[in-house]
Amino acid sequence: MIVLTRSLLAGMMFALLASESIAAGVAERYIGAQLKVVRSLETDVDAFAEVADESATRLIGGGNFYLSGEPGMMAELLGRAGGLCGAKALPLDRPLPTLGGNDVVLLSDYGSPGKLSAALEKLGATAALVIVFASAENPLMRGPRSANRRFTPVDVPLDSCLVRLPSGEPLLPTAAPAIAAAQWTYVAELLGACRRQHRQLAVYLSIFLDEGRARYARTKGLLFERDLRPAPVARGKFAQTFLSHARQSLESLRAGEMENIRKAAGWLREANRGQKQIVRSLMGHLPPMEAGIRGDVKFFTKTNLLVGERGGVAWIRENLREGDVCLFMAYRDEDAMTSAANALGARTISLTSSGPGPEQARNPRHLYINQHWPLADGILELPGYDVKACPLSCIISMSCYYAIGGEMMTGS
Repeated sequence: MIVLTRSLLAGMMFALLASESIAAGVAERYIGAQLKVVRSLETDVDAFAEVADESATRLIGGGNFYLSGEPGMMAELLGRAGGLCGAKALPLDRPLPTLGGNDVVLLSDYGSPGKLSAALEKLGATAALVIVFASAENPLMRGPRSANRRFTPVDVPLDSCLVRLPSGEPLLPTAAPAIAAAQWTYVAELLGACRRQHRQLAVYLSIFLDEGRARYARTKGLLFERDLRPAPVARGKFAQTFLSHARQSLESLRAGEMENIRKAAGWLREANRGQKQIVRSLMGHLPPMEAGIRGDVKFFTKTNLLVGERGGVAWIRENLREGDVCLFMAYRDEDAMTSAANALGARTISLTSSGPGPEQARNPRHLYINQHWPLADGILELPGYDVKACPLSCIISMSCYYAIGGEMMTGS
């Protein structure tokens, strides 16, 4: 990563402000863009139910469930709390396994020219059902429906970015949280579709919870729970429930956290102007994959995963200094790490699902931004099952991350 000099940052900020595509309130605009996606998906629940019913029949018939396309999206849905235990990665830069007529492939695309066409051509030679998640502006999304191809258009720009500099450089990609919302909506409805055939897809519990590791080991790689025969659920119910939670969390973020988002951006600007370190610690499936992606903000000087006493507190004590800023995207606020950084005169920003302890909450060098998603992450209750499905963390935390980045670049 590079450090923006004060003059370079000032020039970029001037260019941003001069552009007609950027107005004050870029944080609200980014979160608003994700809300627009969720509302659009809410109007298309019947389409999700239709493809989910088709997918369920194939999977119950012995098929495999694959994730393909963007590495970030594959990481987002693979092996995570609230997600399907039986999901498998299907990278397209390697020879494909034999894909049969009962296999289902979720294919994601951020809008890179030619990438989706090449992926569809490769997968089109198989008998698998391919479900495409990409910008509604992509011409390929308007192609004819075929026997083994379904399209889920997502309401984001084709180039995926909220704004563009006069130089042509894109900034603040919108695709990751938007496509995540669409894919988790599909998963929600797939769970319902399988229940309509009295089958329960196996869902992961977070390994960060006390009982999670034993359960994770039991269900890893398992597509269906062997002995459960759940009662059916109405078509569209699970998708509507998930989207309602996503909308409410985004609305809560926009209504209640803008002051803290702007405060966080101010801390980052101050550190950048003083040529201090700006460190980010990214935990989770998708966020580390998105670091440095096209359109990402470039003011972070280091990207480290800071966890625990040795990997987190020790690194902080050895590397952070007064005036530095460290942003944590994680499951919970780690008081030991943030207080260690604060004791050195560094500031800390936490994008987590649970807040700091009472003492750290009063620390003027620490800022907690409520993400409005539960620690276990999954929000979709499955009657008669022990784990909730469909996490919100990526959708909310990535929206908050880019909102802060946009405010940092455009604020004063």
